Amino acid sequence: MSNLLPLYLKNHNVGKVHSKFTNGFNIQFDNFLIYVGRLGTPLTAFGLNIEEEKLKYLLNCVRSGDLVVNKGDKLIFYSGCGALTICYKDLEQIDLKLPEIKCTVKEISYSRIYQYLETIEFEKFIGIELDEKTGKYIELLLHSDKTAKNVNSMIINFFAGRGKGLTPSGDDILIGFTLALMVFGQFNIWKNALTLEVTSDKTTLVSVAYLIALLAGYTSEHFIRLVKLVDNAESVALEKTINEVRSFGHTSGNDTLFGFFLGLKFLINQGKE
Repeated sequence: MSNLLPLYLKNHNVGKVHSKFTNGFNIQFDNFLIYVGRLGTPLTAFGLNIEEEKLKYLLNCVRSGDLVVNKGDKLIFYSGCGALTICYKDLEQIDLKLPEIKCTVKEISYSRIYQYLETIEFEKFIGIELDEKTGKYIELLLHSDKTAKNVNSMIINFFAGRGKGLTPSGDDILIGFTLALMVFGQFNIWKNALTLEVTSDKTTLVSVAYLIALLAGYTSEHFIRLVKLVDNAESVALEKTINEVRSFGHTSGNDTLFGFFLGLKFLINQGKE
């Protein structure tokens, strides 16, 4: 399980099943989510993975809205099949805290990962159309002063909730962009604006959960691998990791990767000024 989860679980006792999917489900505790997935798949920032057979059984039994109690190092589900448990006490904790890197802002444009991302025609793969209006806001992402509160809010409000799906494309772009910024600096005014503007009344709770985890300094396992490639990008590992990211969700992986690329471009622009 993610090493972020103990921080969540120590403060929350009663929750519910929030949403179910083919290969996992979310539990909601207040504004936080915990994703229960299958062992062997990349771990989400707020996830725990269990054996496939147990996951299948839980997916057959639990329904959205079912009560979940966190007690004695166990998650107890009160379902149509009775009380079911996941004991998380002995689960291995995986470090999903953002890694430190050696690459400097001045070196980004020379990195293999940036040069590889430059070759991807993202407009063919992302979930929002890059029309004139969207282009205007992408230019603002790339060139605006991230200490300007009003401009930050305007940009974030344009992208938040834009597009379809469990995590709308606009949210994924913001998350990828912010991931790149956080690897290289603090950008606290930008992060504060995200906290204020990306809320469950504007977008999905799943997007909010990913953002909360990121702003706390945690991200999903495949993005940890991506960030590490900024320093050391052996060609085979680079292509493998980027393809893994791109295959996530319908367009979510490409959307987040596009945001990450925009974040790197923004940082390069900052370094030139």
